[in-house]
Amino acid sequence: MPTSQNPIVEWPRELYGLLEGMQIATGRDDKRYCRMDVDVDPNILFLLNDFEARVRHRQVRVRPSGCAECLVSEMNGLVGLGAASDPTRHIGKVRISFHDIQDDSCVDAAPQM
Repeated sequence: MPTSQNPIVEWPRELYGLLEGMQIATGRDDKRYCRMDVDVDPNILFLLNDFEARVRHRQVRVRPSGCAECLVSEMNGLVGLGAASDPTRHIGKVRISFHDIQDDSCVDAAPQM
């Protein structure tokens, strides 16, 4: 089934803090993308890996802080970046990234769980 026919998956509420500071860039092909490098604790790393496995090849809907509209894109695989900036509270740093970002009205957004 093409990606466009799969239901859009909402970004989990418990992971919204990871999207703070989300900055979107436009590539040479005029497609938008973003990436965030974040420190994670064991629980957040588990939640991210679980979510990534469920949304592979599906669109993800996110609502960046301070933005009235939602964005829809595909999430790239997590990339481990090594040691955390604050190793007393976190076990490592990962890169969360999205490609082919598109504007979305959030009209059919499912309730947050």
